[in-house]
Amino acid sequence: MTRSQNIFEKQLDALRDQDLLRTLKPVEDRQGKEITLNGSACLNLSSNDYLGLATDRALAREFYQGMDDENLISAFGLGSSSSRLLAGNFSLYTDLEDEICGLYQREGALVFNSGYHANIGMIPALAQEGDLILSDSLNHASIVDGIRLSKARCMIFDHNDLTMLEALLKEQGPKFNQTLIITESVFSMDGDLADLPALTALKERYGAMLYVDEAHSAGVYGRGGLGLCEATNTMDRVDVILGTCGKALASHGAYVVTHRVIRDILVNRMRSLLYTTALPPVAVNWNLFIMERLAGFNDRRERLAAVSRELRHQVRAAGLSTPGESHILPVLTYDNATAVSLAAHLLEKGFLCYPIRPPTVPRDQSRIRISLSADMDSSDLAGLVPMIQGAVIPETKGETHG
Repeated sequence: MTRSQNIFEKQLDALRDQDLLRTLKPVEDRQGKEITLNGSACLNLSSNDYLGLATDRALAREFYQGMDDENLISAFGLGSSSSRLLAGNFSLYTDLEDEICGLYQREGALVFNSGYHANIGMIPALAQEGDLILSDSLNHASIVDGIRLSKARCMIFDHNDLTMLEALLKEQGPKFNQTLIITESVFSMDGDLADLPALTALKERYGAMLYVDEAHSAGVYGRGGLGLCEATNTMDRVDVILGTCGKALASHGAYVVTHRVIRDILVNRMRSLLYTTALPPVAVNWNLFIMERLAGFNDRRERLAAVSRELRHQVRAAGLSTPGESHILPVLTYDNATAVSLAAHLLEKGFLCYPIRPPTVPRDQSRIRISLSADMDSSDLAGLVPMIQGAVIPETKGETHG
């Protein structure tokens, strides 16, 4: 073993000692809400397929019925062979971006390879030297990485603390060329919501830009499934709305809805757009297919909201600590070892629910993260809460959130 390999082995040992070691687990099959690991089928509570579209066979069959010899490559091809800036910007991209503009009633849209690509590329393109970024303390890792790639000054405000945010806008904002406020709408680890009406009011009062990552709310909130911005009637007031296709929309990629001038700046400055191969035609075509049907999934959104409310009520009634108010339901174990052992126990009982540990969440805030789907009901979740309650003793772990 080389010197470098020895160093890495010691680092892995240290992670193992802290119950922080991560491994990749092969998925053998997915059938609706069930997933098969190690030969055993279990309820998939670790998926972002919030509407249950990713394993909807009828929907997939409908999509592929449109395939024929003439469009086999142009609409269902598996390779784009180029970046969008060169020869990869095929007509389906224009169709999809036009559809997104129409749905959001905005003048600019742009499609990317993933939400991670979007955040690490858009933030440095929009906030440069002499600018200020104000970022929520619980923003996703991709936002954090995008900020690190930017030459702008960054200041963090406490999670959802609008008083602190306003103080920064008032005291620090005038010292910079422009200010960009960045937040998620549904926070991915706590499952709570940003106050978008209040945030839009603040950004307008102080002349800032507002960037909202709707990764976990696109498809889930709003009458048309466009996200929390739609549900709170703030779509036309948010400067940058980021939606992802790989979660509720059951696909791959991401998109931004914004002003025309911001779209044009991104086309010229955004490195993760300019210097990567475009999505394959089949992925863009599927995204368009889903976008055209998004408003018709209200029954799924309503079922997801109902099962989420019911399970959250059960968790809190059991005296367990769970923040949030969405379809993402974390149950705090606080320490890493309890999160790991609880997840293993749940898997044995037929529930796939992974432990979430630092650095994904703050130190001493480890948890299991229950991620619900519209194709689940109360019978699927029977027995889950008592199992968790038996492993996590609230009186010795911390206060509950009722």
